[in-house]
Amino acid sequence: MEIDVRGLSCPEPVLMVMDAMDENPGAQLIVLSDAAHTRDNIVKLAQTEGRPVTVTEKGRNYQIQID
Repeated sequence: MEIDVRGLSCPEPVLMVMDAMDENPGAQLIVLSDAAHTRDNIVKLAQTEGRPVTVTEKGRNYQIQID
């Protein structure tokens, strides 16, 4: 499942990812972000939930994979 949070302000991106994690337990999520602080907050959320997370920088954007 892909979630595009580019251009959104916190806490909306984190809330969107939390909802997706709740609605799709165990599903892989790909989150697209354009802000470092959003990236950091989503990584912290995934780690708190015990989910492996990988971040790839793509130009000015970040792809956050939550397994």
